[in-house]
Amino acid sequence: MRNIHYFIKKFGNFDISQLPFNEVDALIFSQMAYLDFSNLVGGVSENKPDVSLQDFNNAEIIKKLVKGTMSPIMNSKMLRLMFKSNRYRNLRFNYYRSRFDKDLELQFSAVVLKLDGCNFIAFRGTDLTLIGWKEDFNMAFMDVVPSQEQCLMYVRNVANLIQGDFYLGGHSKGGNLASFSGIYTDKELQDRIIKIYDFDGPGFKYDIFTTERYKKVADKIKKYITRDSMVGVIMHNVTNYEVVRCYGVSMMQHDPFRWRVTDEGRLDITESTTFNCKVFERAIKAWLDCYPEAERLKIIDILFDLLTAYEKSTIILDFRSKILQNIHAIRKRYKNLDPETVAYLKKTFHEYWNLYHYVRKNMKNELKQSKKHKLNKSN
Repeated sequence: MRNIHYFIKKFGNFDISQLPFNEVDALIFSQMAYLDFSNLVGGVSENKPDVSLQDFNNAEIIKKLVKGTMSPIMNSKMLRLMFKSNRYRNLRFNYYRSRFDKDLELQFSAVVLKLDGCNFIAFRGTDLTLIGWKEDFNMAFMDVVPSQEQCLMYVRNVANLIQGDFYLGGHSKGGNLASFSGIYTDKELQDRIIKIYDFDGPGFKYDIFTTERYKKVADKIKKYITRDSMVGVIMHNVTNYEVVRCYGVSMMQHDPFRWRVTDEGRLDITESTTFNCKVFERAIKAWLDCYPEAERLKIIDILFDLLTAYEKSTIILDFRSKILQNIHAIRKRYKNLDPETVAYLKKTFHEYWNLYHYVRKNMKNELKQSKKHKLNKSN
């Protein structure tokens, strides 16, 4: 695949002066935020020296770094390619912070990457914990979620420890945090931001894109979504995003290792998202608008109460390895729900199903009318 592995192989001998830092480098750095740097990289308050990428070039350390990530094999390959690369030979790390709090429904992690005078503050996206996923859904009814509060404090603290200007970036929820911290941080820090990379991150509860805070950094935000995006298009978003060609379909495209890279070493950009993505984007926004915040909270709490029936904290690894136990536990808890809750869940999903097909039908008609109009115009 012509993905970020391909980029490192083909352009690994070009340093930053030969091939300037671009969005593929930023995607790689954002992916590295998913790695577990605990006990390897110093924290914000520890004032420890930077750690070199080459310090991780050890089989046991690599195993530790990638453990618990969505793609351990792909992450290991990425690291091994980077170890051999001239482009990343001077890459250093510092100021790692990771917080997980079940009671606060908080999952947050960030790290600073330094390369040839460039500082890149990378925010981790949603990990494999149910709490991390729950916090994502909380964005639909909370003005500010705990990880957004954390990212603001992190940027303010780290900015005092690094010299010069800096980038912000992240994938999935990490992209949302990069944009959020760039928009809401102090003005003097906004002036130091070079660019903000948001890779398929969810949007915001409110339309913040008319505010003065947003306008100050609007030209610095670069948002990328996939052709079949189901994350980057939810809630309120910037309208001037770029659409990336990917391998696979639907949610598979959310994986950064499936994002296509051109022969020139840039992300493979296309004109538009797919028809299915456009339908989903319009339908999910209309569906959310139907429910006040209290109703959104109720739906999310019921769903995650079912998902935690097996009393595990991870959503992918435990489901994958113990799928029968999870399904059995969920079914058992579902059967024990009171009739009113069951009826409410059925009604909620039935409404979305009907709304989705209503939107799909209307958009098909709009497409037909648009084609007719173009045909008549050309005749």
